[in-house]
Amino acid sequence: MGTYRNLLRVPGVLNVTASQLFARLPLGILSLAILMHVHRLTGSYALAGTVVAAVGAGEAVAMPLTSRLAGRVGVARTLVTAATVNAVGTLGLAFAGAAAVPLMVLGVIVGASIPPLMPVVRALYPRMVPDDEVRTLFALDTTAQELIWVIGPVAATVLASRISTLFPLILCAAVTLMGTIWFLLVSWRLHPEKAVSESRFGRVLLHRAVILAMVSSLVLVGSFTALEVGIIAALGKNGFTAGAAIASASVGSLLGGLVFGHRRLGLSGVVVALSAVGVGVGLYGAADALPLQFAALFVSGVGFAPAMSALYLMVSREVGQHMATEAFGWLSSATIVGGSIGTAVAGVATDSHGPNGAVAVSIVMTVLAAVSPLVARAFGPLPGLAKVQAQKQPASCAT
Repeated sequence: MGTYRNLLRVPGVLNVTASQLFARLPLGILSLAILMHVHRLTGSYALAGTVVAAVGAGEAVAMPLTSRLAGRVGVARTLVTAATVNAVGTLGLAFAGAAAVPLMVLGVIVGASIPPLMPVVRALYPRMVPDDEVRTLFALDTTAQELIWVIGPVAATVLASRISTLFPLILCAAVTLMGTIWFLLVSWRLHPEKAVSESRFGRVLLHRAVILAMVSSLVLVGSFTALEVGIIAALGKNGFTAGAAIASASVGSLLGGLVFGHRRLGLSGVVVALSAVGVGVGLYGAADALPLQFAALFVSGVGFAPAMSALYLMVSREVGQHMATEAFGWLSSATIVGGSIGTAVAGVATDSHGPNGAVAVSIVMTVLAAVSPLVARAFGPLPGLAKVQAQKQPASCAT
């Protein structure tokens, strides 16, 4: 913990981290808020799910584009424009009524205009701290973002049930706009005015580190959304129990990130962290008592944040600063697509085989996540992870 305390003393780190997490809080609220609001208006979960899917599709397609735009025309201009359009679109969706087409169109607009804060911030981190502390900063960010997924769903359900389904959507619009402005006020000196590269859009995908990170994060996030389907199917009759079960995995990720996220994992460490996720999911599927299931879900989360942190660091080291925002934009899209795939496939498996079907889907996806770095390594060295391994021995000698 002392490592994180020292990092937070670096000028700007606490303000930048807190402001971007606050601005991204709606990501943990929006989907559930839209689902509940559209269902209340129309009585149709099918339409509500379609609108949520439209948001995800809009975000997945637009995130690499808006991330690229932030590097080309300036971070402030891109973020303010996106946040304004997003807030207006969210309010429009809240008051649009029950007609299907306007709701779906607004869903696409809301998703496409989500500010590319995550790509911008993760491209910014190497500018904020010395090189030997970048790993810790990535770990802090990846760990702290779990709070979004712990606080967000609770806020959405409590506000919708106690006040109105309109209120979470209004809150999302306000937080997105205010949080983005707060982030820009505390970080404006750190942003380059524009990228100096003339590289073509998508060229960053030629970097094997980016492809590996995209594939690994896609299947890893997909495994968790698949597991959520299985948890809800098994425990959904008690909403609090299901929510607490899902939160236990996030708590595991939070603690795993704090304990292991700042360590030099290397290729083998990433594989072990990803494998730990699969072990936890398997234990959850095998457990028949609720306390054991909660413990297994906690274990499944422990490897998540450290693995994601190592993958983000690898990309940061291998991609030039002029392409970093676009690279992290593609990573954001991969996680969105992975979440959608995991949910969809697990839904089909649950209809056919019950909750165990979703657990099986989750296990398969975690195995793919754990194997992906080894497959990538078979095609040649992974410099981003090799550097981590090269530094490991001197660090041990120093201690």
